[in-house]
Amino acid sequence: MGIYAVDVNRQNIKPLIKREFKKIGIKEKDIQDVVKNNPDILGEPLFVIGEELNLCQETQKHLDVLAIDKEGKIVVIEFKRDTDGFHMDLQAIRYASMARLLTIEKLIEYRSEFIQQEKDQAEQELIEFLGKEYLDKIEVNNANVRIMLVNQDFSPEITNCVIWLNEQGLDIQCVKIEPYEFNGQTLWDIDTIIPVKEVQEYQMTLREKQQSDQETKRQSNKDFSKYQFNGDEFGKGRLVLEVVTHYCKNNNVIDIADLQNKFPSTLQPRFDVVTLLSELKNNPSLMMRYFRNDNQIIALNNGDKVVVCNQWGVGNIDNFINRAKELGYVIEKVGK
Repeated sequence: MGIYAVDVNRQNIKPLIKREFKKIGIKEKDIQDVVKNNPDILGEPLFVIGEELNLCQETQKHLDVLAIDKEGKIVVIEFKRDTDGFHMDLQAIRYASMARLLTIEKLIEYRSEFIQQEKDQAEQELIEFLGKEYLDKIEVNNANVRIMLVNQDFSPEITNCVIWLNEQGLDIQCVKIEPYEFNGQTLWDIDTIIPVKEVQEYQMTLREKQQSDQETKRQSNKDFSKYQFNGDEFGKGRLVLEVVTHYCKNNNVIDIADLQNKFPSTLQPRFDVVTLLSELKNNPSLMMRYFRNDNQIIALNNGDKVVVCNQWGVGNIDNFINRAKELGYVIEKVGK
């Protein structure tokens, strides 16, 4: 089937002439540049993180474009402009295996470099795209990386491979871009050929059900334990804040090093239990990881202002409680 320019009044049609990118002088990088600046042409809202990224220092291979979708999933986008896309599926899978290990901080760093702005600007744009709960979205979904293969055409070897990989649980799309010529202009016909729309809608419905079931299960297994300390009950994060605050008020804490010695980072391997407020200004991506309201900031004897980490859950709260007990505090779990 072809694409036609139709003059309804004259009942005339004029077929658009199908071209090949390489024969009309459009390079693979040209296609990539158009998409990175207009990512929605791939059929959905996408937030570009960066391009030509080397995710593994041991190789010289570079991922074409890295993006995030509205669900917070990382999207690896690989481009070719020929008619067989030789090995592009394998390349994309390799990149996806590395992209799944990226931290939120690294994603913000890549975006900052891509837009040539400060990290706080990059993070703000990410918040505008995903919403204020973007941290939760990405943390939940970054292990579930999607792949988009973009080419003028796809060989049967690649389409068969993609269909089979999707059956095994991967999420790979083949997006076909065909250039046409009309009145001196180049027109692009863009279509997702795998999965086809009907199958994609079914898969999305099935995926939404699975995610809903997983969320229900996660909520049912979530630990809502409260802890009794100093005559009151607290959740995990507030418990840590109260204990550290109480310790600082009732002990001669010299400086941040002294306080970090009492509450070492080994209690919460991802973040320091306490850090200087000024450190958050130097690293905006940490802002949401610490209690930082005016009444939550702790002033030390030397005038330094410190903040307490709020990232506590089943996997690390016991470490903190054991340390607090070593310092003489009495903490009791009062329920789930």
